[in-house]
Amino acid sequence: MSDYIPFAAPCFDTAEEEAVLRVVRSGWVSTGAEAQSFEEEFAAYIGVAHAVALTSCTAALHVALKAYGIGPGDEVIVPTMTFVATATSVVHAGAAPVLADVGPEHLTLDPDQVKSLITERTKAVVPVHFGGRMAAMEPLRELCDSHGLTLLEDAAHTLPARDGDAVAGRAGDASAFSFFATKPITTAEGGMLCTDDARVADEARRWSLHGLSRGAVNRYRPGHSAAYDVDRPGHKYNMSDLAAALGRAQLAKAGRLHARRTAIAEVYLRELSGLDRLELPAADTATNRSSWYLFPVRVHGHRRDAFRQRLHALGVGTSVHFEPLHRFTWLRDHVVRTGQGFPVADAAADTLVSLPVFPAMDDAAVSRVVAAVRRAHDEAGR
Repeated sequence: MSDYIPFAAPCFDTAEEEAVLRVVRSGWVSTGAEAQSFEEEFAAYIGVAHAVALTSCTAALHVALKAYGIGPGDEVIVPTMTFVATATSVVHAGAAPVLADVGPEHLTLDPDQVKSLITERTKAVVPVHFGGRMAAMEPLRELCDSHGLTLLEDAAHTLPARDGDAVAGRAGDASAFSFFATKPITTAEGGMLCTDDARVADEARRWSLHGLSRGAVNRYRPGHSAAYDVDRPGHKYNMSDLAAALGRAQLAKAGRLHARRTAIAEVYLRELSGLDRLELPAADTATNRSSWYLFPVRVHGHRRDAFRQRLHALGVGTSVHFEPLHRFTWLRDHVVRTGQGFPVADAAADTLVSLPVFPAMDDAAVSRVVAAVRRAHDEAGR
């Protein structure tokens, strides 16, 4: 239908058009000055020393693990309530993911679960800031410091977010952001690795570009040497200048995009409160603020899938975040330990529905979502 409200859509205007055209007309569209500028601007925005622009958040997690020397024989603890890439990036690094349950309020990594899973093989912990709300970084930081572990943030959902003094992207040893089409800012496809460690950033760059000592832009220009070295079997994860141009235009308006997401979330929290079969996410406080990448509600008392189907019939798109990793065939067969259970994730998973909360929504669309949710809720209770 023409007036269908999708679950998500990018928020572009002439700034993105002009940015892409600028690169197209420059004669250089692969990794070059635009990507470097995006890295510098993103690092400044997050408040870290180094940022490495990559093709995805998955790539950022992968090369970060490689940069920290994590590989065969090592274990990395990740939450079961996340997208599969959090775990498979560990597998691609040659290490073994260890799944942990999440806390009941924010569905982020449970520090007590993490503590119970640490062994002599554990080398890193990867908390996911679920839906834009930060994980409990202070106890996780203490755990990692006391056991000599790397703390790698999966910050795919958080631009920006904070919890007290902890700011998403600089609360761990390194962090990985996503610029997928639905994320707080987008490059269509893309990601960024952030860190204050120059060695980790340099290692990540090498791993992300075939192990080359110098990129193409530094070999093709007049007067530059064509020589380069390869010191490892690297990957192909470098971000193009075309993608970086989109990212720079989006980053310039990140504050406005976040403000709009927050405003939409506040309407939902106000207008959907009191529905007895609908559990809403926690509201922001003065010290704990979400990016509101997602607005996940929990549907109780009737079937979640029927509720989603009714919303779709009323012209409102939704999604589900997430099917827990331990339920997928490969992870169930190769990762889940004998006797291991995930009661919190299991209790939440079949109730979750993510409502549209993207900045391009106007007030009329937000009102339509509220009306549709109320109607679907009331009809399900008859």
